[in-house]
Amino acid sequence: MSSEQDHAAFRRRREQSVQAAQGALALVTTAWITEPTTIDGVPGTWAPTPAGDGVALTATEADDVTVDGRVVDGTVVVHPHDGMTPSRVRFDDTRTGYVLTRSGGVGVRIWDAESDAIERFEGFAAYDYDPAWVLEGTFEAEGVETRVGRSQGGERVERMAGTVRATIEGHDVALLALPDGDALQIVFADATTGDETYGVGRFLFVRPRRDGSVELDFNRAVVPPCSMSDQFNCPLPPAQNRLPFAVRAGEQRPLLAESPVA
Repeated sequence: MSSEQDHAAFRRRREQSVQAAQGALALVTTAWITEPTTIDGVPGTWAPTPAGDGVALTATEADDVTVDGRVVDGTVVVHPHDGMTPSRVRFDDTRTGYVLTRSGGVGVRIWDAESDAIERFEGFAAYDYDPAWVLEGTFEAEGVETRVGRSQGGERVERMAGTVRATIEGHDVALLALPDGDALQIVFADATTGDETYGVGRFLFVRPRRDGSVELDFNRAVVPPCSMSDQFNCPLPPAQNRLPFAVRAGEQRPLLAESPVA
């Protein structure tokens, strides 16, 4: 398979992933749970657990909410999506949910496989594939902590996996990278950000080789999930990841048809 064919396959997978039942376009609600409360659009009462290990969901059999395949009739603990035993919540044929934890807080995310955003999605505006934007870099592992701003305001202290160094457009750059499983997530901005490309910045996921070398294929730069749902609170590029030159490769922004006038 040629590089262009491989890239076309990547683009198809990318469009399929954001339209999945729990893809970025399907997220309709993120509710942070600090006290017993209801969540608009779905049944049940949701409360933080005393141990902070999830959310207690109280519902009746008539609500027809299932957790891990069982209808809830009473109170059950919904365990976090990023925990050792994540719970799966189903409300009906199209809506699902899960619990997430962030910096000591706990929340519930609701996904709708027939969301308005999925119905309106027309693909991504993206630059044409350009092999010149497939570059080589070097990863230096160093677990430093850095304050990272968020798309909805505020900031979090994030523990970086390390730095990816490369020469790009004649500039020696040192890109801070977040851990992402066995890969790295680089959150960056460049001279196209807010003009030709999405204003928050873009993400590039890379996987270091055993010798520390890493391929930087900017043709695979993607827009963050907050470009597709305002229920996401995405990381902003750290100062040293704000590049002074244009990266005309990868995604520019999602294309969403206008909602029909009621």
